[in-house]
Amino acid sequence: MKKLLSMLVMASMMVFALGTMGASAAAKAPKNDKAVVVVSFGSTFDDTRTKDIGGIEEAVTKAFPNRDFKRAFTSYIIMERLEKNKGIKVNDLPATLKELKKAGYKDILVQPTHLLHGEEYEHKVLTTVDKFKGDFDRIVVSDPLMVGKNDFAIAASAVATQFPTLGKGEGVVLMGHGSPRDNNQSFGNTYKMLQETFDKMGLPVVVGTVEEVDTPNVDEVLEQIKARGYKTVHMFPLMIVAGDHANNDMYGDEEDSWKSMIEKMGVKTVGHLQGIGRNAAVQAIYVQHAVAAEAGVQR
Repeated sequence: MKKLLSMLVMASMMVFALGTMGASAAAKAPKNDKAVVVVSFGSTFDDTRTKDIGGIEEAVTKAFPNRDFKRAFTSYIIMERLEKNKGIKVNDLPATLKELKKAGYKDILVQPTHLLHGEEYEHKVLTTVDKFKGDFDRIVVSDPLMVGKNDFAIAASAVATQFPTLGKGEGVVLMGHGSPRDNNQSFGNTYKMLQETFDKMGLPVVVGTVEEVDTPNVDEVLEQIKARGYKTVHMFPLMIVAGDHANNDMYGDEEDSWKSMIEKMGVKTVGHLQGIGRNAAVQAIYVQHAVAAEAGVQR
């Protein structure tokens, strides 16, 4: 009888212990239920991924110490290459949000590092966030770098901090990516408005896009360089990262690169292969957008 009683007591204790463990596991949640996701196009170039994308991520993370940080990319080609060639796993935005939901996060701030409201931002950021709105108590998405009219002057001033001191006959060429989306713009065409902004600021800058379906294209860039009489141009990527476009399309040695075509005109080129993501003034704009989004006062 005593043996039976002892066994019953032990069994009861085990049931209690298992129940307590189950309750503890069920109650286990992140210490913080707020997260910030910085979502970028991505890059396979280690230096630019660290300094350009990483620079913005660090700035946003410092601005939101009350939120846990997560990285996401939108380019599936880049994600596949990183994992296959370098063993680096980066999730897309849907997978990242699913992980956050599973972990128990309730308040999500999504900060894109895209330059404009174009194809990537609309289809891979806004559309995704809309699908997850019912999975969190709150999820907000911030603006890309340039959206409203006021953004152009702010962005132009920030980018200009990277320019060297220019002498007589020297100018700057900025290569943007461009977007095939018909209305890749805010109150007009993004890159044309940025060009107009630099002109109003009195800066010798020519803005162009590598996407031929966008404007100004490379032919327009070459025409502007000739018309302005530049003898030397400093070439910068107007992109968050200095990746394939910057290293090959802009400043590669192939005859169809912008560098080769400009030099063929008898104009000297100087390459500056750094993305604008490492620019502290540009990082500050993204932080301002994120702060506005969190506060609910975003345009």
